[in-house]
Amino acid sequence: MPAGPERLLTRRVARLRGDEGSVSTEIALTYVPLMVLAALAIVACLRLVSADSDVHAAAAAAARQASLARTPAGAVAGGRDAAAATLQGRAMTCQPHSTSVSTGGLAPGGQVSVTVVCTVHLEDLFGLGLPGSVTLSSTASQPVDRYIGSTP
Repeated sequence: MPAGPERLLTRRVARLRGDEGSVSTEIALTYVPLMVLAALAIVACLRLVSADSDVHAAAAAAARQASLARTPAGAVAGGRDAAAATLQGRAMTCQPHSTSVSTGGLAPGGQVSVTVVCTVHLEDLFGLGLPGSVTLSSTASQPVDRYIGSTP
């Protein structure tokens, strides 16, 4: 009888030895693709945050430019030009975008407010060919100089 249990033990040990390296295979087939997907998701989120930051920068530049104008029409034109120039120099595609300028009559001591709305296509933003688009918007305000138009 002692030969039977020893033989059974030998079979189990031989069977367990056949599983060597399974953890390496499991990591290569499961965890590596998951880590690559996680890295791509992080990059995608960072690119989206960068695009949002670009829209905020465009709104701030447009508000600053509009606040320096001497007429409401000049403020609207200057704000739109500044927003377009800021978005054009960025790495993302922001088409279409719209800029609305609220001058408040450019009264000295008043505020100029600019809202920039931008549609970003995800395929351009991430480079992964993702479908769809995201609409980003930002509003910035700047005070109108109290002494604008005054002569020394």
